[in-house]
Amino acid sequence: MSCLKDVPTLKGDNHTEWRKKVELAFVCADLDWVLDEPQPVRPTEPVREATDDDAAWTKKRGIMLLWRCPTS
Repeated sequence: MSCLKDVPTLKGDNHTEWRKKVELAFVCADLDWVLDEPQPVRPTEPVREATDDDAAWTKKRGIMLLWRCPTS
């Protein structure tokens, strides 16, 4: 996997070049099992209960925000 050192850091403007080089690195390494686990189940959106104070609600929302990926 020494060809991974040739893969540039992913930035917003170089996605196409980055993707091609990553795919080439996986092909060269004969890796076809890179993504073999299913995506985790998305948790349900939190619901604010009538008994929740602001701190409890912030904690519930914070846990959900931590789970989200940057692209969602």
